Amino acid sequence: MGSKKVESGLPLAVGDQVVYASHGLGRVTKRATDQSGQEVVVIEFATGLQVTFRLDKAQDSLRALSTEKELKEVRRALADTAPAATGAWAARFRATKEKVTAGGAVGLAEVVRESIQRERQAAAKRGGSAAPSERHLYVLARRLLAEEISSVRGIDVAAADAWIAAQVPDVAD
Repeated sequence: MGSKKVESGLPLAVGDQVVYASHGLGRVTKRATDQSGQEVVVIEFATGLQVTFRLDKAQDSLRALSTEKELKEVRRALADTAPAATGAWAARFRATKEKVTAGGAVGLAEVVRESIQRERQAAAKRGGSAAPSERHLYVLARRLLAEEISSVRGIDVAAADAWIAAQVPDVAD
């Protein structure tokens, strides 16, 4: 759930919100025909980044904003009481990076949950935190997820972020 691709034939009208994997929430700002006769769409992100896609590539690369039904799956993923994955840091990092790169809402929720659990466990044991590269992925996943929830529910990003944190249970190791 949460990672469905934009269906073929979806208009991708100017003003539509879409999600582009690890870049997050964007808005269609333009549709045009390029010099080769291909139809293109321009997506703009809050950061000012603009990405131009051929229409067929856009339909493969973008997904629609999550629905409330999909946010229920996100909530389930955040509330899962399974302990955070353990094992070799490199394998864990690779799996985390794949989920963030894929950009699916449930995958982002899993990254956030496991990262919060790991941070809580580290703080309780030794006061440490995740490696900088792992922490970067967590912060990115949490920001992307909060921005999407904010847009879907019409709330501010801080409220969406607080909702995310409230869903993750304390798990003893």
